[in-house]
Amino acid sequence: MVSLHLEPTSRCTLGCLRCERTTFLDKFSKKRFSINDIDIHALEQFIDVPVDFIIICGNIGDPIYHREFLKLIKMLTNKCKRLSIVTNGSYKPRKWWKTLNSILRSTDEVRFSIDGIPENFTEYRVNADWDSILVGIQECVLGPASTVWKYIPFSFNEHNIEQARELSESLGMDRFWITPSDRWLINDPLKPTEYTGPLDTLKLSYKKEGVRDFDIDPKCKDNRHHFITAAGYYLPCCYSSHYEFYYKNSWWKNRDKHKITTTKLKEQIRYFDEFYSTIHTERYDYCVYNCGKCK
Repeated sequence: MVSLHLEPTSRCTLGCLRCERTTFLDKFSKKRFSINDIDIHALEQFIDVPVDFIIICGNIGDPIYHREFLKLIKMLTNKCKRLSIVTNGSYKPRKWWKTLNSILRSTDEVRFSIDGIPENFTEYRVNADWDSILVGIQECVLGPASTVWKYIPFSFNEHNIEQARELSESLGMDRFWITPSDRWLINDPLKPTEYTGPLDTLKLSYKKEGVRDFDIDPKCKDNRHHFITAAGYYLPCCYSSHYEFYYKNSWWKNRDKHKITTTKLKEQIRYFDEFYSTIHTERYDYCVYNCGKCK
């Protein structure tokens, strides 16, 4: 069964320190950064095969800031069995959350990305707002969808995990999910001492020593990671969309072949199958970096 990863928008109110959006803006400035909201009608026409699961997240924006997000969710509930919304949850009013609840189903999920406790989580989630996030949590726990507190450990918050877990339980959330990151700089002051992602050592070797001799264990196998960008392009996964890789690879160079406005998902899956058959021979940088494993 096919799953999709959807990036609804490149809009965000936050300035998270290791986010691709933040690093891109720091490096190239706003003049090089395009603001996009995915075309709902085009996406509806594009999805022409049965879809089991849609995760609504992306690389560079917070999904809930799509200008017609509620309309988008209503359409997507008719296109998949279940969906998961990943958001920080800041700055939406209670009425908005109530409307979202009226659209979501019991099979759906809302993940709130809160890395720390209310007193310190903005050290990473710069510009986030606890009071409005709390409104979102309060409403979502009353709704049909399950609720998740998604927590990335950093050096400043790894000692607050149990406090955050207890707070999530007191708020009535269904799940507390620790998601260790491997998106670290060399000698990164944000890196925790205990909780690092499974590719931490590999990625540092890639960055620091130029090591490329890794096996590849593709996360995109079984049609689980088909990615649609806010600009309306198909890619095999969100990792291939990262700006450090995207503008050098064939998905960018041949992007007119991957527009959701002029193609269908079934057609893009054929392109994916061709790509997947060459992963181990071509050893694309983004595959080695994001799906490599030590031999």
